[in-house]
Amino acid sequence: MKSNNKICAVVVTFNRKELLLRTLSYLYKQTLPLHSIVVIDNASNDGTNELLQHLGYLDKSNLFYHKLVNNTGGAGGFYEGTKIAHESDVDWIWLMDDDGYPPQTCLETLLEYQDRYDFYGPLVLSDQDKTTLSFPITLPTSKRIVRNKTQLDIFSSNNKVLSNVLIPFNGVLLRSSLVSHIGYPLAKFFIWGDDIEYTKRARKSGARIATITDIEFYHPTAPSLGTPMFFGKMQFNDTNSKIKLYCLCRNNTVNLKKYHGNLYALLFSIKTIWFYSFTQPSLKKLKFSLYGLSAGWFNDFSKHRQFIGKTFE
Repeated sequence: MKSNNKICAVVVTFNRKELLLRTLSYLYKQTLPLHSIVVIDNASNDGTNELLQHLGYLDKSNLFYHKLVNNTGGAGGFYEGTKIAHESDVDWIWLMDDDGYPPQTCLETLLEYQDRYDFYGPLVLSDQDKTTLSFPITLPTSKRIVRNKTQLDIFSSNNKVLSNVLIPFNGVLLRSSLVSHIGYPLAKFFIWGDDIEYTKRARKSGARIATITDIEFYHPTAPSLGTPMFFGKMQFNDTNSKIKLYCLCRNNTVNLKKYHGNLYALLFSIKTIWFYSFTQPSLKKLKFSLYGLSAGWFNDFSKHRQFIGKTFE
């Protein structure tokens, strides 16, 4: 199938060359051929460049490989990739990490909805069982948290479209004209929360946002992501990565202050303290999360790099 749309896929990678190869192989298998593919390499040191060269990917006329000098996190990678794609005058930008991949018909079926939405994507499922959601979804009307396709079928009133719901930067299509209006993702976030901020910015601008639930995209599932609390009424993204927990606390506080007000940011602080005090008690994580929360309250984006590669274990 051919399309009059020029679509550029943006893939951000860091030291996951084998997973990147899986993603690229599925991009080249799409029933609707891509105009271009931009690979943003966040300063990998695992031989990603050499492997892509060896396998001939760097010789492909529609693949553009851009290796950054420093690791700028997913946020910096998507900033660079979105900017490069947008400046290449394409119609749509298809965003994804290196560990996710689209089935062969994913892009073609997504484009069937191009007249209805500006920023939308497929249902993101576990690459292992393909029935569990990789990222739990909170339904906007009932606030019910769904974790698999069965729950989604039961509790969703529309089995095809979840309006105003998006798992951003995981196989999502972004209209290039929307980028012209709202700008690029915020590189300073480094990781976690940049995608949420971008979605909130898009929604505030009037963009039409949705998840199309009968179109699938596959991505690994982190066991601690969306850990239930308060009898399953809420969830918290626990992690043993210091850089992720710090950026989660800082970036979510910044997002809540900016788009919802100080009260919501305060409630998130209380939620975080409760989680590490009672739900999954950890004095180390409690003290560390306070450090990230404080950075969020003071809009301090200067301290996160010291935690790259460090864990609580």
